[in-house]
Amino acid sequence: MIAIFGAPGAGKTVQGQLLARKYNWQWVSSRDLLLGLHDKDVTMALNNGMYIDEDKMAIAMSQIFRGRETRRMVLDGFPNTVEQVYWMRDHGVMKNLEGAIVLNVPRGELWARIISRGRVDDTRAAYERRQDLYDRAINGILYVIGENGVKTATVDGCNEPKDVLARIEEVLGDWGIIQKKQFESIRRPASSLSELLSMRFQ
Repeated sequence: MIAIFGAPGAGKTVQGQLLARKYNWQWVSSRDLLLGLHDKDVTMALNNGMYIDEDKMAIAMSQIFRGRETRRMVLDGFPNTVEQVYWMRDHGVMKNLEGAIVLNVPRGELWARIISRGRVDDTRAAYERRQDLYDRAINGILYVIGENGVKTATVDGCNEPKDVLARIEEVLGDWGIIQKKQFESIRRPASSLSELLSMRFQ
């Protein structure tokens, strides 16, 4: 199991889906699962870039990990607070987290990506709130997972999705999560992968 972190617009979703499709992993989005709770307060918080109640987040996380094979899972969007990291540790999930990738994109580029993806909740105010929440949480998250023996690496999230994917694969290969010959031998993507490679950043 790996986690992909990054500010809003850094490309977490695109990269998570690329990895999932290319290596037959499970891609798991906390946003989708939270929306699946059909809780109007959660939906409003998501649409406005606001803090999600930790108890409700715990419900969503329980649904994610209950009865699932986590060995080849890509986490997109969580843990996004230190409290969620501790939840993963206390519920035995942390032991399956092999590595964490942080996508680094200059702040000046992030807003341009945000407005290009056309989501109705991507207002400037919501973006600024999401960015602030991320900035305040990420160092603590990385510290705690590092203390629990999880490898972390920062990857340049600029250029085209295929270029970023290649950088992530290099790191995962160095960590032994994927075999280098495995990704080096996959040169011609399937049509679904091609479609993802042409997507803009999320």
